[in-house]
This record gives sequence, C-alpha cells and structure tokens, in this order.
Amino acid sequence: MFPFVSNLFRNDLPLYFFDDIFTQGPGIRVRVPRPPYTNRQFRDQAPKKPPSLKLMQSVKKPLKDYQQTQGQYWAILGDEAYEDGDYFGSITHYTKAIELSEGTEASFFRSRGLALKLAGSLEPAYRDALTAIELDDKNIKAHLLCGQVLAERGKSADNTQDIETAITRLTKARTLCAGQKKEYYEDELSKYIYRAKKLLWYKNQEINNKNKRVAIENYKSFLNSRQDLNGEQRQKELEGFINSIGNPDQKQEYDIPNYLICKITLELMENPVVNDAGQTYERDMLIEAIKKNGPNDPTTRQPISRNFYPNLNVKQATQDFLLNNPWAFEFSKGEDYLSIEF
Repeated sequence: MFPFVSNLFRNDLPLYFFDDIFTQGPGIRVRVPRPPYTNRQFRDQAPKKPPSLKLMQSVKKPLKDYQQTQGQYWAILGDEAYEDGDYFGSITHYTKAIELSEGTEASFFRSRGLALKLAGSLEPAYRDALTAIELDDKNIKAHLLCGQVLAERGKSADNTQDIETAITRLTKARTLCAGQKKEYYEDELSKYIYRAKKLLWYKNQEINNKNKRVAIENYKSFLNSRQDLNGEQRQKELEGFINSIGNPDQKQEYDIPNYLICKITLELMENPVVNDAGQTYERDMLIEAIKKNGPNDPTTRQPISRNFYPNLNVKQATQDFLLNNPWAFEFSKGEDYLSIEF
C-alpha cells in the first residue's frame, strides 16, 4: 500500500513527495494505461508489498508444518527447487504432490505447469493449466499460465487462434482480480495482454504477407500463360497488381508520435505526468531524475517544484494509439516477435 496522509484524500490535489516517498494523488494508477483507482481503493486493497505473479508459493505454511505423506510437503519442495532454477526437480516434486493429493489441488497443477513451461514442455504445461482451471475456475494464476502457454505456442503456429485464445485467458485473469480484491496483479496482467495483442499484430502481418506472396506467384503464372502480352506488358501488369495488394517485401515504418515519447527514456509513456514547467515525462523517470539531480526539469534545467500532475490527455492518447498500433508496446527497432516474453 502506498503511503497516505488522511487529510490528503481530496480530488483537487496533485502528486506529492514526502521524505522522498512518492505519494499517489486521487485517481492515479501505475504501469499500464487503464481505468484509474481512487485513493480509498488503494488504501483499502493494496498491500505494502504486493506479491508478484512470478512468486511461486503453492503452499502458504512452512515445510515443518507438514509430513512427507502430505502433498503440501512436496509442493513446498517443488517451490524451493523452482526458485533455485531446478525446473525438472520441481516437476518431480509437484508430481508427487499431485499424486498424494489425488489430483484435487489446482495450485499444484498450476505450479507444475509453470515449471513445465519454463522447461520447454508447452503441451504438458497447457494440459496442467487447463486441469487447474477445471478444478478452480477462479484461479488467476492458472488462467495466466494458460494464456502464456497459448501465446508461446501461437508464435510457431500457422494461424492466430492460439494467440486470440491467449488474449481471452489473460483478460479473464485480469477480470478475476477485482472480485478477489487482488487489483495489485492488474498491472502485471495488463502487460501480458498488451504483449499478446502485439504478438497478434505481428502474426497477422506475417500471415498477410505470406498470402500476398502466394497471390503474386499465382498472378505471375497467369500472366505467363497469356500469349497476348509481351514481357514489358507482363511486368507492368504485375507491378500494378503488387501495388493494388501491397508489396509484402516493403519495409514497414514504425513511428510513434513525439508527444507520446518520454524525453528521458525516448520510449512510449505509460504513466505521463506534467511538471510546473509544462514538460511531460514518464512518472517513474521524473521521480528518479529529481532524486538524482534535484528539483530541476530534466531537459530545460528550469527549477521546478516537487508537485506534478498526471497528464490525462497524453495518457488517453497513448491508450488510443496502442489500440490501433499494438506493435508500439515495449517497442524496439529490429525486434522479433519471437522475443516477446510470456
């Protein structure tokens, strides 16, 4: 939970620093752009140290509280092996836990599925994710794992079905957060959704370009069969056809509007804030700049206060831009969609 002062729960206040600790103002969310929270929601629901979705904790009690005849005992050993990077060892322990619990614990299947995913066994991981969902349809991490595996599998598929289903699963996981008062997971889940949509965009581009090349080759064959055309006429017809459907080998231009780019990171802003010098930056980067260099604008060097406000216009513009240009999320030139992490 972020620190708050009781008399600051007002709608007319900006963001504040207290002892170098960033204090949220009303209606500000963090990380990926989406509908805001109020201060009261943050105060009542967000823990001081929100747990990570990557944290492996199949069982909440310590190992000493269980015996070797209990599935929880082996699940804890699996968690420890997982944290040590021993995925195959963790798979063995989780399998033992599943056997002892007679396959009734969704968290054990989810944990083994994640270890299988990281070990490169996508199909068994997918089956474990589905089993976990069947046992507990409200298991956020199980829906997340299912979406992650489907997205990874979709990278090598000839269609986009797996990726589209992955987006559905990931969205389901994020939707479950509100009902379980686990909104602190939403930022992380939103990133995976944006990544999946980005992957879908790249995959559609790849499929479209492949179809265009097939169409061009077929049209070439058709033109060569026409006896009434000479070589120059055939070439002209072919060029006109390519222009009409788009050249699949033409280099794609990726441009992000300058007003959406942080002047510090030179990347798309997710949480833009404006200081009293009228300059907009990524929130975390401006905080870091003030900590290092004092209360001066990072680009103009103009003295500024420690108060700044969310730039809601830029935030909305970012959301709209990502909606139409999914490739822009975490974009880097020359990137390969195979490197998108799930």
